[in-house]
Amino acid sequence: MIEQRVVSDDFLGKWQQTTNVMADVFDVPAGLIMRVRPQQIEVLVSSHTPGNPYEAYEKANLNTGLYCETVMATRSLLHVPDALEDEHWKDNPDVALNMISYLGVPLLWPNDEVFGTICVLDSKKRNYQQRYVDLLWEIKRAIEADFQVIEQQQELLVSNASLLDANQALLRSNADLKAALDKIVAMQGELLRAEKMSALGSLVAGISHELNTPIGNGLMLASTLKSNAVTIAKELETGVTRKHMQDFIGGVDQGADILLHSLGRAADLVASFKQVAVDQSSMRRREFDVRKTFKDILATLGPAIRKSGHQVVCDVEEGVVMDSYPGPLEQILVNLVNNALVHAFPEGGRGHVSITARKLADDRIEVSVADDGVGIPQANIARVFDPFFTTRLGQGGSGLGLHVVYNQVTSALRGDVQVESEPGCGACFTLRVPRVAPPDPPPR
Repeated sequence: MIEQRVVSDDFLGKWQQTTNVMADVFDVPAGLIMRVRPQQIEVLVSSHTPGNPYEAYEKANLNTGLYCETVMATRSLLHVPDALEDEHWKDNPDVALNMISYLGVPLLWPNDEVFGTICVLDSKKRNYQQRYVDLLWEIKRAIEADFQVIEQQQELLVSNASLLDANQALLRSNADLKAALDKIVAMQGELLRAEKMSALGSLVAGISHELNTPIGNGLMLASTLKSNAVTIAKELETGVTRKHMQDFIGGVDQGADILLHSLGRAADLVASFKQVAVDQSSMRRREFDVRKTFKDILATLGPAIRKSGHQVVCDVEEGVVMDSYPGPLEQILVNLVNNALVHAFPEGGRGHVSITARKLADDRIEVSVADDGVGIPQANIARVFDPFFTTRLGQGGSGLGLHVVYNQVTSALRGDVQVESEPGCGACFTLRVPRVAPPDPPPR
């Protein structure tokens, strides 16, 4: 019977790590491993996450309409996006704890007897993508592999034989599960870093394109001045008129002005690129002028904006100086502008993107990026910041752009971000961050 099966502290510790990482990856307040007992269900492992209303080893009576009862009875996956919108689930006991969304699968012993469930719960509506469902099945299989080891251990204790083989199997199981969890966490980190490097690569391409014009003008002018110098040198040998000399001097003076302007423009672009590149490749904290920083970023986005055919207008208050991390703020602006250019406007249309920034009374900075495009469907509003969520799957959309925005605003800049939209009326992303960042450094 299930009551006779004892789970060792080694497995409980490993499963605790599993539920902690699972809750973090799924971005939910509660990740649980449940164990069924006669007439009751017990929380065997509860994730150590903020807002989790469940505690380990607390019990609840069965036959009360709990989510997990259906999972165990049907031995299949249960996905409830929003219990408040579902007549069957709106009165279940978990709703009283504000756990209105649920995703869970059954856990079975090797003899096909139900052990309990593994699940995630959230206080907001969640429609999980297939990759999250697949991940939950993988974690289920890893834990059920542990069940097999537990069964083997108990059989070995009874028979007092092959203890070494059981220990080796336990070590392999531990290593495999830890490796799988480490791979999941590392993969998410690498995808976020890849998104950041992709933005930096686009910045390099943009600045290279912008430099072509002033450098090309300078080269052409230098060639013209050299040609005129050769001509006037020949005329000096045979005699040059005062008019020709005056024309030559006037041309040199005019050419020098143009050359200085072109080289000055190139120098400004290089300076902007250097500052933005340093900011985005590091987490250096410094004081910076918001208006100048936004101007530098929009300079690097110039080719992409012109190619899109849309208009981007920036209106930032003068004299707004932040003591924070410019790199994350710059990347946020790049991702929000690119998101608008790619998603907001139907192909062939012409739209407008408006960027504003101002200082609030509570010494925070409010930045808004708004467009007059097609807007975001209401069903997608709650999911736009989820990792891997994209409406352009297979068309170049990674689903990480807005997740990077959310991660940088909340983690690096210690602020918050919101989105407002109605279909056909455009979208507006608004972030509010401290003007002076907290003293502790942000996570990389």
